[in-house]
Amino acid sequence: MIEDNNQNASGGEVYFAARPTNDTVSVLLAKAQAWFHNLDTSGYLDKLREMWAAYNGAYYSTVQNGHKISFSGEQGEIANLPVNHLRNIAQNILVMITATRPAMEARSINTDYKSLVQTKLANGLLDYYMREKRLERYLKIAVEYAIVLGSGYVKMEWNATGGEIYDHIDPETDPTTGEVINPGFPVYEGDVQFSNLSPFDVCVDSTKEGQHHDWVLVRSYKNKFDMAAKFPEQADRIKGMPSKTEYERYRFNSLGIYETDDIPIYEFYHKKTESMPDGRYIMFLDYDLNLMDTPMPYDDLPVFRISPGDIIGTPYGYTPMFDLLPIQDAVNMCYSVVLSNQSAFGIQSIMMPRGTDINPSNIVGGLNLIEYNAQVGKPEAMQLTSTPVEIFNFMGMLIKEMETLSGVSSVARGNPPENLKSGNALALLQSMSLQYQSGLQQSYVNMIEDVGTSMIKMLQRFAHVPRIAMIVGKHNKLEMKEFNGDDLSQVTRVVVDMGNALAQTTAGKVEMAEQLLQMGLLKTPEEYLMVIKTGQLDVATDDTITELMNIRSENEDLIDSEPVIALLTDQHSLHIKEHKSVLADPDLRKDPELVQRTLAHIQQHINILKTGDPQTLMMMGEHPLSPAGPSGPGGPQQGAPPQGPQQHGPGAPPGQRPGVHQAGMPPASQNVQNAPQNATSNMTQAQGIQTPGIPKPPAPFNNMPVLASQATPR
Repeated sequence: MIEDNNQNASGGEVYFAARPTNDTVSVLLAKAQAWFHNLDTSGYLDKLREMWAAYNGAYYSTVQNGHKISFSGEQGEIANLPVNHLRNIAQNILVMITATRPAMEARSINTDYKSLVQTKLANGLLDYYMREKRLERYLKIAVEYAIVLGSGYVKMEWNATGGEIYDHIDPETDPTTGEVINPGFPVYEGDVQFSNLSPFDVCVDSTKEGQHHDWVLVRSYKNKFDMAAKFPEQADRIKGMPSKTEYERYRFNSLGIYETDDIPIYEFYHKKTESMPDGRYIMFLDYDLNLMDTPMPYDDLPVFRISPGDIIGTPYGYTPMFDLLPIQDAVNMCYSVVLSNQSAFGIQSIMMPRGTDINPSNIVGGLNLIEYNAQVGKPEAMQLTSTPVEIFNFMGMLIKEMETLSGVSSVARGNPPENLKSGNALALLQSMSLQYQSGLQQSYVNMIEDVGTSMIKMLQRFAHVPRIAMIVGKHNKLEMKEFNGDDLSQVTRVVVDMGNALAQTTAGKVEMAEQLLQMGLLKTPEEYLMVIKTGQLDVATDDTITELMNIRSENEDLIDSEPVIALLTDQHSLHIKEHKSVLADPDLRKDPELVQRTLAHIQQHINILKTGDPQTLMMMGEHPLSPAGPSGPGGPQQGAPPQGPQQHGPGAPPGQRPGVHQAGMPPASQNVQNAPQNATSNMTQAQGIQTPGIPKPPAPFNNMPVLASQATPR
């Protein structure tokens, strides 16, 4: 329980969140009633109900039979025809915002190797929860709430009874009396749980301007029998609570009567502040039915909001759909006028003077010979179906106004103007629609970042039991990973990259692949095809990123006096550039042993460039070195493949490449093994390294090095 020991600055009144549980709950329920009273008296609550009805087509009747023509008027003479442009526009906005899957990327405290490994795990977990736990679905529902009702929410909590059963606690009995002391229970892994909340279910301080709140009160619905099993001491009262039906009537007034076992659960979250250092969390059902009261278990409020905008000076959300509501009613009226006229007068009536001696039976059917009294006059059809053209013009103007106010162009709705034939002009209109929605998209990105960051923090704090997740790695490779909270200890936050819209089109993917090909970043036809297929740049950067992580790990090993060995398959020029950063630290370079180890390892890479197989090095994009330089005597000529072992320079024994044993340099394998011992003699040479004139690499696919066995004899 929270102690009653926090007083405000006035000295006498106790902050409501620091009071005893029952007192705090009473204040919270009073605040909730005041919140909804303000919504009701301001007309905001009616606006939400009308928006819900319009979005779901409930214009003239209930949802159950709302999608059909209805009739009104004193004698049913008016035919009501709803044509829901409002929903179509809202759906287009929803697709604009959520069509591109957000790419969440974890960030770590620092850039050491351990942090990078944890970051990769965190990225895999973020993708796992988006895909397997359907987080993306909850995010999309929140966006839909925001578009239609002004704001939407994602609630995230740690469910201690979620996940798989990890262990069982055995029952305990009193050895003397045989009485059961502990009935035993299963131990679950626990897991993060998501849910959506509407503006009807969230209450904050209505006097606050903006969205920075210290506390939030939310209402969700759960099965009363599950709650009774979770809190057996209050089981009878829980089962007697009113069901969700009563509250749904209050929200929408159109869902009818039905039975449900769901009951409202109220949860109060107060973040950690100066007046509440530990924060507070209370779960309750009524004034005197409290289920839980503990310090705040999370670092921040676990309720995340998205909104296209706010009513200035209030915490209430605002959406452009509010502006479309009366226009949609006017559009429906125009369609109804046309339909009413056509339905009333579409079947033509016959007008004839009295005394024509024509009976109705004479005009039934076709090809009838009709005689009439010419002196009286012939029968004529009454043409009453003509609708004034102003109605159709006004209807078109209303629809254009809806598109203008919402920022959704007719191009985005699949109905481009007839006077626009240029693809560039249509693309410009589409891009302007996307730009207009940038405010909602930014709110969407912020919500995803907050959700991802809080989810990682929850796993760090509560995931003590090892768990297994199926993680999609690079190129959609699935792998099972076991982890717990400690494996994410270095991850601090999550950022979101919505991706490039150009990369979502086939033309954009081809353009990206062509640019990468010209830059020489794509080395094989397979990489080129992969970029076109996926639109992802990972295929061109995976090897470099992996190599950099390996180099960073080697730098840490050099500092920790761990053995580090250079291999023929390393990117030696990159290793040399990155390893010298160890000695760029003024403090580290004062350690002579570290300097010796680092220079010796750099010399290993230089030796391999000198003594390694030239064909293999060139196929990896490296340029073999020799004591005389890459283009000097005995070295490979620029633009030509190196000669095979059978071609040797003057002074070198047959079968031996020039420069291998010159200047007292041992073979590569011997130098790698004896690198630490030879470090002192090689230090001066290593410190005097100068970048040779490296020839320009051959264009990809065309001029790959020719193997000696395939070379054409001269």
